[in-house]
Amino acid sequence: MMEIAAAISLASSTFNALKKGMEAGKEIEDMMGYYGKWFEAKEALSEEAIKNKNTPFVKKLFSGSSVEAQALEVTQAKYKIKQMEKELYEYLLYSGQQEFYNDMMRERRAIREARFREAQRKAERNKLIFDLVVGGLAISVCVFLIAFTFTLILNAR
Repeated sequence: MMEIAAAISLASSTFNALKKGMEAGKEIEDMMGYYGKWFEAKEALSEEAIKNKNTPFVKKLFSGSSVEAQALEVTQAKYKIKQMEKELYEYLLYSGQQEFYNDMMRERRAIREARFREAQRKAERNKLIFDLVVGGLAISVCVFLIAFTFTLILNAR
């Protein structure tokens, strides 16, 4: 996972390349690589923000930066990405490619939902495996204790 500063740097450089391409009159298909990199940087920022929210207290305490500094960095990155996305959307809208953008957003939602379902399925499978292992271990311990008690009773006679 990339840090916030690295993600913002990647997003800014790809955004600038996209703007130059747009100003030069390039078609969106010619700039797909840049769009992909920009969305990867945006996703990395989202993941980093979630990671910051779920960081253990001890790690936050010894991270070396204040809570305010982390909050400022995350918030600044969110606003910068939001502004870039707005400009990219406006370019597509004004260049007559709004349908492309809408299709891309629909596809994005479908992919995100599929990934979420897959993650949910894996989590449920892992929970089932954990429950089976713990249940099997508990049953084994109970069987051992019953057998041990039975052996003690037989040997006491």
